[in-house]
Amino acid sequence: MPKKVVIIGGGPAGYVAALISAKKGLEVILIEEKEIGGTCLNRGCIPLKTLLTSSHLYYKIKEAAKYGIKVEGAYPDLIFMQERKNKVIKTLQNAIEGLLKKRAVRLIKGKGRFLSPYEVEVSGELIKADAVIIATGTEVMRLFEGDGIITSDEALNIKEIPKNFLIIGAGAVGVELACFFSEIGSRVTLVEMLPQILPGFDSEIVEILARELKKKGIIIKLNCKIERIENLKVTFSDDKAESYDFILQAIGRRFNTQNIGLEKIGLILEKGRIKTDNTMQTNIPEIYAAGDIVFGSPMLAHISSLQGMIAALNLAGEKALMDYSVIPNCVYSHPEAAFAGLQEEAVENPQVASIPYRVMGRAHSEGEISGLIKIVAEKETRKLKGIHIIGEKAAEIIHEGALALKFGLTIDKMAEVIRAHPTYSEIYSEALHLLTGNPIHYL
Repeated sequence: MPKKVVIIGGGPAGYVAALISAKKGLEVILIEEKEIGGTCLNRGCIPLKTLLTSSHLYYKIKEAAKYGIKVEGAYPDLIFMQERKNKVIKTLQNAIEGLLKKRAVRLIKGKGRFLSPYEVEVSGELIKADAVIIATGTEVMRLFEGDGIITSDEALNIKEIPKNFLIIGAGAVGVELACFFSEIGSRVTLVEMLPQILPGFDSEIVEILARELKKKGIIIKLNCKIERIENLKVTFSDDKAESYDFILQAIGRRFNTQNIGLEKIGLILEKGRIKTDNTMQTNIPEIYAAGDIVFGSPMLAHISSLQGMIAALNLAGEKALMDYSVIPNCVYSHPEAAFAGLQEEAVENPQVASIPYRVMGRAHSEGEISGLIKIVAEKETRKLKGIHIIGEKAAEIIHEGALALKFGLTIDKMAEVIRAHPTYSEIYSEALHLLTGNPIHYL
């Protein structure tokens, strides 16, 4: 077992690996070029969800009369929203740094580079290690340049509400930012080159989400490309053109595997990402990788953290394997969308039940009836194979389905679970009763 571990990258993969390694008694040095917490905490998950909390509250306040509450004079204070977001980030940064300090992890600010497989240079210091975990993450891709053309990094710090805002790319980031800016008053256009928003999500779920986004006034252009941009005037592939205040490109991320000396140590990469086995070890003994830079890995913070833990446990002499079979995938739009497991088309001889949110008392009491759960099972074995949800709290209640998928539960076993009334989780019972032939609130 190695005694001294160097971890390059302090995001969800790196800092978790550091905490676990230190807990197991290893000497740990954590190198981070920017802020602790990586993209997720500083330029991704946390800041965006914090801003979405503000925008959705404002959106609900505008509808408060429907709930018997009279509100006048409410308006979105974007500067204050940004200040609150920054406080949330700082609080979580301090919490992580406090944990690292308590576990005696040495944190070095700077860019780590390999000089040899077990020698890393950072800020002029040469560090020799028994093992290394690479967790350098990703950065936003930029296809277009120019004044007013931004990425999600800049969008999360914007100080003025755009009147006319174009978002290129309708993946999770594009859709979530479309919700935020639309809810605080921007006219948002969402353009996607593929046939649907949220590529990879179930088409029935996406259809409902697209309908709800359009209700917010979001313009959606599918099967559409950007031909050119001149002075914020965009010409689309359908020959239409329009000018915007800001143009956001949410077109993907590039992998931070360049200029860190990987070529010096003979590490195997594929398409810019590091190849590992299911212990997270690379082709070089005692060199591991975790997070978005791992080839074939979904780029999700919760996957990165688990990979960091798996790598650390194996370095500490424990046997731990990464299992990608059931991964909750969530989009924090309004309404939320989430899935785990397979889509109907991927299951041979599927048995499917779709139940709308409007059958639930909780959904009516909160005025959140736009939604659906879709459960996909295998007809012969009756095992659950996929859970797809759109609606209020979808990102929370997906985990009951993920648990059932992970442990191979059947329709009948899952239907035996008692769920409290009134809750959003009751939607599972409604769908499962339909699958067992005993529907209650749905014909």
